[in-house]
Amino acid sequence: MALEQARHHTMMLDSTVGLTCYLRATEYLADAPECAEHAQAQWSLSFALMEGGDADGARAALLDARAIARRVGSPGTEAMAVQGLAHVATATGDVDEVLPLLDEAAALAMRPGVAPVHAGYVYCAVISICRALCDWGRATEWTKVSTRYCERESIAGYGGLCRFHQGEIDRLHGQLAEAEHRVLQACEELLGVNRYSAGWGYSELVEIRVRRGDLVGAEEALAEAIALGDDGQPGRGRLLLAQGDARAAARSLSRSLADPGFLARERRVFLLPVYVAACVAVGDEQAAAESVAELEELARRFGTTGPAAAAAVARGHLALHRGETQEAIAALEKGVHLWSEVEAPYEAAQARVLLAQALTADGDHAGARLELQAAARLADEFGVAVDLDIAPVRSEGARTVRTFLFSDIVDSTRLSEAMGDAAWEPLLQWHDRTLRAEFERWHGEEIKHGGDGFFVAFADADDGIACAAAIQRALARHRAEHGFAPSIRIGLHAGEATAREDDYFGSAVTRAARISAKAGAGEVLASADLVAACRREVPVSEERTLQLKGIADPVTAVLVTWDRPVGAEGLEPPTSAL
Repeated sequence: MALEQARHHTMMLDSTVGLTCYLRATEYLADAPECAEHAQAQWSLSFALMEGGDADGARAALLDARAIARRVGSPGTEAMAVQGLAHVATATGDVDEVLPLLDEAAALAMRPGVAPVHAGYVYCAVISICRALCDWGRATEWTKVSTRYCERESIAGYGGLCRFHQGEIDRLHGQLAEAEHRVLQACEELLGVNRYSAGWGYSELVEIRVRRGDLVGAEEALAEAIALGDDGQPGRGRLLLAQGDARAAARSLSRSLADPGFLARERRVFLLPVYVAACVAVGDEQAAAESVAELEELARRFGTTGPAAAAAVARGHLALHRGETQEAIAALEKGVHLWSEVEAPYEAAQARVLLAQALTADGDHAGARLELQAAARLADEFGVAVDLDIAPVRSEGARTVRTFLFSDIVDSTRLSEAMGDAAWEPLLQWHDRTLRAEFERWHGEEIKHGGDGFFVAFADADDGIACAAAIQRALARHRAEHGFAPSIRIGLHAGEATAREDDYFGSAVTRAARISAKAGAGEVLASADLVAACRREVPVSEERTLQLKGIADPVTAVLVTWDRPVGAEGLEPPTSAL
């Protein structure tokens, strides 16, 4: 009874009371002969360890629980231990172990005499793990079995979880009204018996309402999820993107992805596609690329269609951002095909819009129109909210030579967390004003601003170098006069690029961004080719040979000496600019 009380209080988010009950149970068990309750105690311990990120400790506790359950002849407790091992394998990426463990747990739960509470828990866990693997077919089959079982045995709580999981499946297949109805029902039931899972249910409600275009309702559901201790992801990130706040989306998703708990680890495959979209929106190409690579690895491990579709679309989205049109088209065509195979209309429609953008960039306006028409049909048929406004009839981009500058604050995430939002936001606003003043002074064209980074183009190579040096001097002066200014890194390169829709695309842009990523705090790092093209002499302190990702040949860059007195030749604007 003490163990059951511990489980109940934990599910109701009364963790202190739950711990007290658990400790009382262990005291009772200390001198008792070996029994099923010893196994249940180890099972309970395993989930606390998993939530803290200790997968090895959790696995050891579950193996102990399974061994005890076998010795004392308790198939229900053994089934729960095996199901726990499947959770650990899912969280740690040992996918080959998962399905055999699920089959073993389900077979044990079906044995005569197994208590309904144990069988119900195992059935629910099987569905949850199938969902985490994006094995929607298997999840659907087990949801039907579990629903019938809970109704027959009149088990409270698990029926709510079954409705919740069925709502997830409905949402995937575009049955959004049905999904919202089921999940609302589930949340109402779970609030009385399992508040922990109710928070998860409200997070799912955020996902559903964003897809329906109900952003106000999604915010209300998010508030409920957060009040119940859930982080609301990935719906929270998707909502912020829909509201136009990509920077907040990226930061909130980054925090969730850093969570070591087992539930957070099981959710990674759902968070990463949204995080890639947020990173692309704010221009954080490195974080986007790392997340695409992780998503592709998860897709390889899982071997299911959903992750493969998400990985293909993420790869295509990143390639489109980089101006790598052919790679974007190939990846997005694959994503469209796979999401259509899964029968996921919202995801397929979003992929078609991105594909239309890629085709437009390639000059295939007829193909872009067809993709937008297909996306519009999905939006109309299923009532999904997808932004179709990409202005498909666009003039083909002109090729032009520009000097490209990328800047960002070094260690901005650590700095913002240390300062807190109340201090960070004013600092960021000051940083933006300071840099924009120099961009204007040196005739720079601000192309993108995401988070703490800028992408700026200059018609004149000398102006680009001078602007970068002036920015670093302005920050140094403020640091000397006021005691602090953020450290930024700046990278520059010049070359021919395609001008389109107030943006530039091409290898020259990619090189500039990657040179910037190689710069250190307080540095201005420019390609040697750019410095050689300048009319005025550029003072440099050292030469570096860079191996840039995706670029076969090494790139020579030089460190620009910017700490010169104001008025030094080549570092201040000519009289005409003043």
